[in-house]
Amino acid sequence: MSIEEQIRTIAKDEIEQQLSEVEKRFRSVMKRENNEIKDEVVAINTQLEQLNAQLTDFMSRLEKLEEDLSNRFGLVVKLRKYTLDQLMSEYKRLTGSMRPEKEESDENAEI
Repeated sequence: MSIEEQIRTIAKDEIEQQLSEVEKRFRSVMKRENNEIKDEVVAINTQLEQLNAQLTDFMSRLEKLEEDLSNRFGLVVKLRKYTLDQLMSEYKRLTGSMRPEKEESDENAEI
């Protein structure tokens, strides 16, 4: 083997060794970063689950409030109608009781 071939072989071996070390370090860094990312994803997933539970609770409370509001509005409408019916009934009673007096005064005026 010539000196030139020996130098190439030594250089090739040296480069392959350095490349191997770089690959090992790269894999180590990638593995560590992947584990960190997995941990972050798990933490985010936990937060999303908590947010989902809170959102579900919020939606349930909102539906209950909407139902209560609807019931209250229905009660207000019924109360208003009942009050209007009572007022009309009272008005009819009062106008009915006032008319006979008016008729009596009309009869007295004619005499």
